[in-house]
Amino acid sequence: MYEKEEVPSLSTFVSGLGLDKAAPSSEYSSNIIVKSLPILGRLHFVKDRNGILSLTFTFLYWVYGTWCGLVVVLLPHMRDKQASEPFVALYVLCSVMCICALFRAATLNPGRVPLISEKDNIDTSDWEMCDKCQRKRPKRAHHCRRCQQCVLRMDHHCPWINNCVGEENHYAFMQLLFWAFCLSWMAFWSLMLHYWYYPACITCDKELFIFEHEKWLNYLLLASAIVMLAFMGFNLIGQNMNLIMDRTTLENMKDPHPDISTIRIRSEWSAYREMCGSGSMLFWLFPCRSRKVLRPSYFYSNPV
Repeated sequence: MYEKEEVPSLSTFVSGLGLDKAAPSSEYSSNIIVKSLPILGRLHFVKDRNGILSLTFTFLYWVYGTWCGLVVVLLPHMRDKQASEPFVALYVLCSVMCICALFRAATLNPGRVPLISEKDNIDTSDWEMCDKCQRKRPKRAHHCRRCQQCVLRMDHHCPWINNCVGEENHYAFMQLLFWAFCLSWMAFWSLMLHYWYYPACITCDKELFIFEHEKWLNYLLLASAIVMLAFMGFNLIGQNMNLIMDRTTLENMKDPHPDISTIRIRSEWSAYREMCGSGSMLFWLFPCRSRKVLRPSYFYSNPV
C-alpha cells in the first residue's frame, strides 16, 4: 500500500526554494524559452533549428494521417452507411489524444536541474560537477548539448518532440508513443477495411482531386501507418523494458552489458505508478493530467 501523503514534485520543491521566479537570468540556458500562458500553464520550449524542423515534420505527419484517414477513407464510407460512427469516433479520439500528447511532451520541463546554493541546506555530497555547464547535479542527471542544460534522470533527447525526455516529462513521452501507435493502428485497419471489405464509395465526387488521386493518397497513408506502427511499437517495448529495470536509454548506451546484480528488477505496476504518479490508473493515458510524484524526485534522492 502506498502512503496517502504525496511527496512534492520538483516544480513545487524549486518554488519552495525561491528558484522559480526569483532566480537569476542564468537559471535557464540560452537555448530554453519558458513562458506562462493562460490555460496552457508554464511552457518550456527549446530553441533548436533542427529540432523545430523535426517537430514540424512530426506535426505535419499527424495532420496528414488524420486528414487522409478521415476525409479520404472513413467519412465517405460513413456517409454511405458502411463505416460505423463509433469506429470513426474512435479514430478521432486517438488523433486528438495523439496531438495533445505531442504538445505536452514537447512543452513540459523535462526535469531541469535548478541552481543550488549553500544556504539552501541541501545535501549535495554525493552530487557531481558538470564539466559543461559547471553546475552540481545528481549522479543520474545528464547534460544535454541540444538544450545546454542538465536534466534529471535524462533518458534521451528526442528531436521529433524537440525536447529532452527526463524525470518530469517521461510519462508524457510514453503517452505520445501509445497514442501514436493507436492512431497508426486505426489508420492501418481503416485502409484494410477500405481495400477488402467496404464497397466502392457511392457518394464520392470522382472529379475532386482527393478522390481522383485517392489511390496514391491511401498508399502514402498505408506506408506511413506501417512505418509508424513498427517505430512506435519498438520504442514502446524498449521503454517498457527500461522502466522495469529502472534504467535509461543513455545508461544502456554507456553500459550495454551491465552486471545483472546491479539491476533493480521491479513489477510493471510499480514502474508505471512511479512514472505516472498518484491518482487512478484510468487517467494515466490522459495527456492533460498533471503528474504528482509518489516519492522524492531524483533531484534529492540517491541513485539506485
